[in-house]
Amino acid sequence: MSKLPIKTHGSLLLMSFVTWGFFVLVGLPDYGQSWSYDLTVVVVIAITVLYVPLGAFLLKKMFPTKDYFRSSLWLAFYLTIPLFTYDTVFIGVIGGEGLKFLPKYWYLTFFYFSFWVQFPLIGLLLEKNLQEKNALG
Repeated sequence: MSKLPIKTHGSLLLMSFVTWGFFVLVGLPDYGQSWSYDLTVVVVIAITVLYVPLGAFLLKKMFPTKDYFRSSLWLAFYLTIPLFTYDTVFIGVIGGEGLKFLPKYWYLTFFYFSFWVQFPLIGLLLEKNLQEKNALG
């Protein structure tokens, strides 16, 4: 992955914490466990769809090098690994569930993997669009 300035790492880490905090607040009182299965599926789909334009925006805004594919890997990293870590501490350690929380909170587990597919695809599309734009002059 490409080298990032310390400031960008800090911004991404802060963004990951704020994102995690938002998800915890939205899921109150029990991090979404009391939601119906249908509502949970709708929320997962909505977040996935929302992160298409948001992912493109973040890549353009936070990574001025326009190396969108490599930058998308950083974005996927910071929106999965820290969130997994926060969830492991919050649910696994403090909540006493250990890693058994992964299937129980399947909707969280989904995003630990889906962002590794979604963001690189967005990055590739942005690079393709940029190349086509540059080819046209």
